[in-house]
Amino acid sequence: MGPWRRRGARRGVRGVSPIVATILLVAITVVLAAVLYVLVSGVGRAPGGATLGSAFSAGMASPPLVESSAGSTGCAATHYCYVLTIAQAGRGVTAAAMQFVVVRPGGVTYVASAAGGFTVYNTVTQTVVCSATVGAGAALSASSWASGGGGNTPTTQLTSAMEIVIDLGTTASPTNTGLVFESIGIGQYSGTVAVSLP
Repeated sequence: MGPWRRRGARRGVRGVSPIVATILLVAITVVLAAVLYVLVSGVGRAPGGATLGSAFSAGMASPPLVESSAGSTGCAATHYCYVLTIAQAGRGVTAAAMQFVVVRPGGVTYVASAAGGFTVYNTVTQTVVCSATVGAGAALSASSWASGGGGNTPTTQLTSAMEIVIDLGTTASPTNTGLVFESIGIGQYSGTVAVSLP
């Protein structure tokens, strides 16, 4: 053996070359930096960071009613309508952040026999905040809103001074049919808030 060989070194066994070792260390560093970036910036977070149920709730204001003439609340003459009060609406909760839908038992979307829809109504200023109309024979579901009066828009902050008026688009009584109103979070909110309609 020559003087340049170490004691105990075996023939044919080689280590990783310095170039390959450097490339591996750089690759590991880049991967760790990317993982840290995703964790810190929230890029991997699912859309709708907050649950809708933590920021919004509604309850019954009245049983089904028939209006004798069309009113400013968004319920057509002789149609059965439900009125829900907004019990809680956290910061950033707007009609534009939700989809409203009425479903039958089993989760099937209710179909209006005549034109119906949803109206968000401010009981203090007595103005329509926003509304969504659904045509006859269409599913009673809305996520596209028209602006109301007095500078109100679908992005107006909802408050406990507001009501949700649901025009079922029918002159037949919906009492005890198992209908459920659902508000589904879109955008910054996720999840569903459901209210049984008597």
